[in-house]
Amino acid sequence: TVYTQLHQFIGTPAYMSPEQAEMSGLDIDTRSDIYSLGVLLYELLTGQTPFDAKELMSQGIDVMRKTIREKEPARPSTKLSQILVAADVSSLKSSATGKPTTEEEVRADSRRLLRVKETITLLKGDLDWIVMKCLEKDRTRRYETANGVAMDLKRHLNNEPVVARPPSTAYRFQK
Repeated sequence: TVYTQLHQFIGTPAYMSPEQAEMSGLDIDTRSDIYSLGVLLYELLTGQTPFDAKELMSQGIDVMRKTIREKEPARPSTKLSQILVAADVSSLKSSATGKPTTEEEVRADSRRLLRVKETITLLKGDLDWIVMKCLEKDRTRRYETANGVAMDLKRHLNNEPVVARPPSTAYRFQK
């Protein structure tokens, strides 16, 4: 049997909510799970967690906790844009090295980059808002239940206004 002590750091840092990282004894409730669900949704949409797990672990526990508590993650669409720019830069570097690339590799890379560009367009707006509401640092501004997240995702799929987005007449009219 393993016993844990008070204020012991337990959890997977990349999925840990700010209140867990704080280790203040604050009640951890379902909204902490909503944060982790938001990290999972972010990862499904971008292929990466909001904060790189290796980078978090390499910084030491205090810096890692501070990052989780205070640093705002990039929106999913912004993260994919950064990935796209990095891919363009790396393709420029590989062509500069003079290594011959086959036509098939070039076509595959172009298709992949086109899919990323299409995904960025799909993420901008409602999906960005939904994910960022899940990842809100202030737990009182997160969804209260997983059902709340599911209902907002369903609204998005039905092209209805989502709760996560600040209400505006133009937005509601557009939907």
